[in-house]
Amino acid sequence: MLTLSPDTSAPRHDALQQTVWPMIGSLVHDLRQPLSVIDACADYLNLVLPQNDRRARRQLELLQQQVGEANRILHEALLNLHYTDAPGEAAASRSSTNAASAAVTY
Repeated sequence: MLTLSPDTSAPRHDALQQTVWPMIGSLVHDLRQPLSVIDACADYLNLVLPQNDRRARRQLELLQQQVGEANRILHEALLNLHYTDAPGEAAASRSSTNAASAAVTY
């Protein structure tokens, strides 16, 4: 899990806000794109796999679970960035964190 320690020093906080957080938001976005394709492929396989092919269906279920887990980890990373602001600066950075979250699509 990604954790940033709250730091009340303004220059460090500004650097995180202006440099690191947008990069992490972009990384999350970039990782979710292939996950979205994998998830769409899994949905297709779910439609075409014979119901009695238990082995393939189990593998498909594991694939879908892992895609969900990866998405959960990415979502938590964005939330963690949002809530690790220094207490007095949380509101000020909320807009940039929300902008990074909004840029993430499936």
